[in-house]
Amino acid sequence: MNRRDVLRLGMAAGLGAAGRAWAQEEFPNRLMKVVVPYPPGGITDLLGRVLADILAKEFPAKPVIVENKGGGTGTVAQQYILQQPHDGHLLLSGGLGGLILPTILNPSLPINPQENFVPVAQLAELMNVLVVGRDVEARTLPELVAYGKTRVGKLNYGSNGVGTLAHFTSVLFNQRAGTHFVHIPYRSSGEIITGLKNGDIQVSFANLPSVAALVRSGSLRAIAVTGARRAQALPDVPTLVELGMEDFVATGWLGGYAPVGTPQANIDKLSDAIVKGGRQPENIQRLQTAGFEVTVRGHADFAAWNRSEFVKWNELARRENIRPEA
Repeated sequence: MNRRDVLRLGMAAGLGAAGRAWAQEEFPNRLMKVVVPYPPGGITDLLGRVLADILAKEFPAKPVIVENKGGGTGTVAQQYILQQPHDGHLLLSGGLGGLILPTILNPSLPINPQENFVPVAQLAELMNVLVVGRDVEARTLPELVAYGKTRVGKLNYGSNGVGTLAHFTSVLFNQRAGTHFVHIPYRSSGEIITGLKNGDIQVSFANLPSVAALVRSGSLRAIAVTGARRAQALPDVPTLVELGMEDFVATGWLGGYAPVGTPQANIDKLSDAIVKGGRQPENIQRLQTAGFEVTVRGHADFAAWNRSEFVKWNELARRENIRPEA
């Protein structure tokens, strides 16, 4: 190789490095999208809109929109993102219920989110509330456990479907408490509430926003919440950890995800923006008003959290033989 070739290679390497630096410096350089894998109106959609507003404020030079692509238990939205450039301009709004639990329940799904998406940052989590109907005599956790143990096979718990967080949490509760509440899957939170009021089910780990007002009015009785700390919306209701169930934390958490292959510099930039925005008072208020607990994690912490949650719930599913038809 002569001196000219060496210089040519050096210039090419320099231009390549400069190009990469320019691309990183200029990100984002076009329209950004937060893709929601469900129709408008749900909690994942709300979280996606908060994400989009944060990105629009942090990157004011480029527009940010929300695009709803429902269907296929989330795979339609996932496939859509994976078909676009993997550069961070498209983020997926999702979390435990959409990206972790479905994979555990059905490993043969066409897309494996753990292999195809990178956790960018977490914004919030949703607690469940252990509630009982008014005809249930128990008012405390020990009373509920004793009540359940004396009525083996006669008491039912409701969830919003097989493989949902409410289902997994209830299985974990039965295991930890030694109770044998029988699973009755419903299609919606509204049906669960009706079942509790009618006495068709006696217990449920219900989504907090759906039952908070009913608990405050006395229509339903709350025994505990499933978070690591008490809920903002129900500050008088203790956590299961407080009541002696060590490490019993089960929340539905949500954040933003980018496709694998997105440059690390872009992921870091997005993560910093989301973390900063998630700590702004107006976004905290917006999330809390909707029933979320604000729990912000940057890229590294969120990625570690995804891994640990997958292990936790996958072990439970295998140990308790949780299957799609269960």
